[in-house]
Amino acid sequence: MNITNIILVTENHNGSETNSLMDLLAFIDFAEKESWLSLKELAEDMAVLGRTCGGKEKWMESCFAEDTTLFARYCADEKQLEAFLQGGYNTDKEWKFDEQRCSENCLDCLKALGISTDKRLEQEHGTPGQMKKLDEHHSRLQNQFSLFYALSRNELATDSIKSEATKAMYEEFGTGRRELFLKNLEGGKYDSGFAHGEKQQRAR
Repeated sequence: MNITNIILVTENHNGSETNSLMDLLAFIDFAEKESWLSLKELAEDMAVLGRTCGGKEKWMESCFAEDTTLFARYCADEKQLEAFLQGGYNTDKEWKFDEQRCSENCLDCLKALGISTDKRLEQEHGTPGQMKKLDEHHSRLQNQFSLFYALSRNELATDSIKSEATKAMYEEFGTGRRELFLKNLEGGKYDSGFAHGEKQQRAR
């Protein structure tokens, strides 16, 4: 699927916004089920949607209920797609991305491009190149923890070395338990330093 065939969709219900990605057939089906539009209104909206191809600013806007508005446009490029996934077009600070509404081929396209739907990861670490650096950061942390952990339990090490290794684990990672360290690592607890370092490098 070409990225320009992806439709960026935002449903605003009473000020609460939900984002999703759809292909044309899924979008028409969604609009018919959710919007209660007449066929004439749906055809008019499809014409407006078609005119969003190529440009970046124009959006189709359809108010199909007093408290619900649908915004949609064809994706212009990868930069716009990433901005959409990061909430760059939302007015609701608590917006959400609903994968259940998305067309499977749109999600497959994201995977092929190396783009995550996780807005926290995208906002902090951004591009696939930065994500690779994040993986390297995690690998370094795992090696560091493993070293401290092994020293703290090494029968041949002196008590002072064991004590210093245990102290280092708690100072660096807040725990001496391997399972808790791995849980924290997976949850992004140790990523703040990485994100700060990336920002400093970009500022230079």
